[in-house]
Amino acid sequence: MPATALQYFKDDIARAEAIRGHADTLQTGTGAEQLLRSDLLRSSWMFAIGALDAYFCDAYTDVVAAAIISKNRQNNITLPEWFYDIKFPIRAIVEDYKNENWRWRMAAQKMMERENVLSLSAIQNLFNKFFRKNHRFFGDVLDGWIKHADAEKRLFGVTTPAYLALNEQQKDQARKDAMDWLEDRFWELFQRRHDCIHNCDRPRRKPQPLAASEIVLKVIEDVEFLVNRCDEHITAEFKQFLQGIGCSPVTIAAARY
Repeated sequence: MPATALQYFKDDIARAEAIRGHADTLQTGTGAEQLLRSDLLRSSWMFAIGALDAYFCDAYTDVVAAAIISKNRQNNITLPEWFYDIKFPIRAIVEDYKNENWRWRMAAQKMMERENVLSLSAIQNLFNKFFRKNHRFFGDVLDGWIKHADAEKRLFGVTTPAYLALNEQQKDQARKDAMDWLEDRFWELFQRRHDCIHNCDRPRRKPQPLAASEIVLKVIEDVEFLVNRCDEHITAEFKQFLQGIGCSPVTIAAARY
């Protein structure tokens, strides 16, 4: 879990990279050519954030639907009380489906159709309820993320070697600081996407500069890092969630539907 959401993300982030790659091939001799290249880089940036948004919406759809389907397969399990506060569109529930499991997949999908997940707090609000105490986004996972081979200083404010050289008290402070760095970095990425969509990247009348392809490459890399690490964590913790509500190994194995 959630395999489909991750595959769609990989497809979409590849589209973002293809746009960025095409921008690199364009001429920049005139002002119009420079603007066209910058606009393609803006498009790549927006695609990358769109891929992130779609992933988290799809992943939440998957875990909610899979939990309900698991309850249908094994009626003696006990869903947590907060789960019953999740609101589904009535139409999606009462329509006829040949596959009963698909009813809950479609209901969860309809629930998320008009939502977006464009802040780290939104990601936390959706998923942390499914996670065990001390295994929640994002503070609880940062030790492993900072030490990951793909971690970059721009995400956490510290390199992996520098972090490993700290004592435990210093590491604790470094993780607190890293959360601020992570929030600031993704606020920047989300805000620029907002500027591109809502005012054609003209927050102050004049388009913001975006001429360096390497800037957008780093956006794509950071989006991939966040989604891949989150996907690994959601997958591991959702299995723990199913075990915690009493699902048998057979029910857990069938949670992909």
